[in-house]
Amino acid sequence: MLIAGRVTSAACGLIQVPFALAHLGNEAFGLWTALTGLLWSLGILDLGLGYALQNRLARLLASGREAEADVLLRRGARWLGFAAAGLLLAALPLAFVLPWADWLSATKPTLRAQTPMAIVVTLSSAAILLPLPLSARLAAARQETWLTGLWTALGSVVSLLGILLAVRLDLPLAAFVAAAAALPLILYGGLALHLATRTGRQRTPAAVATETSGIAAESMLFFLPQLGSVFIGVFVPMLVALFAGSAAVASYSVLQRLFGLLSQLNMLGLQPTWPAYTHAAIQGNAAAARRIYRMSMVVTFAGFVAPTLLLAFVARPILALWLHDHAPAVSLTLVWTIASWNALQCVGQPPAMVLNGLGRNASIAVLGWIGLVVSLILCAWLGPVWGAAGVVVALASPYVALNLPIVYWQARRALATIGLATSS
Repeated sequence: MLIAGRVTSAACGLIQVPFALAHLGNEAFGLWTALTGLLWSLGILDLGLGYALQNRLARLLASGREAEADVLLRRGARWLGFAAAGLLLAALPLAFVLPWADWLSATKPTLRAQTPMAIVVTLSSAAILLPLPLSARLAAARQETWLTGLWTALGSVVSLLGILLAVRLDLPLAAFVAAAAALPLILYGGLALHLATRTGRQRTPAAVATETSGIAAESMLFFLPQLGSVFIGVFVPMLVALFAGSAAVASYSVLQRLFGLLSQLNMLGLQPTWPAYTHAAIQGNAAAARRIYRMSMVVTFAGFVAPTLLLAFVARPILALWLHDHAPAVSLTLVWTIASWNALQCVGQPPAMVLNGLGRNASIAVLGWIGLVVSLILCAWLGPVWGAAGVVVALASPYVALNLPIVYWQARRALATIGLATSS
């Protein structure tokens, strides 16, 4: 169901592009895509608390301590609620004081005039969204990710209808941002209500959460790679706009819609392995952990890496059939750069799930900061010269040189540790 939900989401995303691109034009479409990426980035950037809670919730649930898990989840939601309130209060000043139109290279007067309100909608939606992804963490910890798939599908359909309505009524850019925001808000908000209904009878207000000690330090270990993931994922359109101009975002975005489908499906398909590794470690089942890892590697390379590279050969004809006269110009260099980047992200998913599930991501946190700094420096250098392809190369270079080799090495060590614990 998780895969089906993501397929539905991707299909809705593909359907909306020709309508939005024809209505907005390349520059406004690129700006809309950049703001949508900013919305998702801020909305899921929870300082690593969500991931830390997911691991602790998985341990509590695996031990049958449902009431304590519920108290821990409520505390986490309260902490993120305070952060969301701060972001919401800052939305208006940040929107109207900062030169967003200049940063995003908006040139048309009408588009520049619409940018502040679009920023208000972006930041406000991100603030409302901030505590809600905890519902997906709980679903993963309970190994009920099919619920996430269900609400992903529903949110995607509503978002698509909103975008089609905005096109039909000739609404400004802020309306398109609001329609895009409907997907995460419905996804995580609906999932939260669904889980509350399913687990409400198990709540014990008198329960004491014993898993809060050290959670701030653990959250920071998750936050650093999370920040890196945001930069190499949903924030990329904003980086392209900042360093190559908003018009270049259109070319990047339409290609990323094609290739990103496979990398996102790979990530979502492997998400259930994260809590599965946690459960295997608690039970001392090294054989199960290794079996899951082998299967995830086979599925990743055969089911996602190879098809991503094969898709590069037919990407431009697909764009012509899909977008007709409104298709932005894309070079073969950009096609193969984005295809290779998505394939590399798939390659990094299996060991990352091992380290996250086993709580062995300290070195990844350090590498994440190093890679982030190097990427930003390279973006400022390569983006103005090579456009969107330069930004992608800037992100991929430290990922290939630093992240991938050490992630694989650390994953092997982590799995070997389970084997030693089991034998002892």
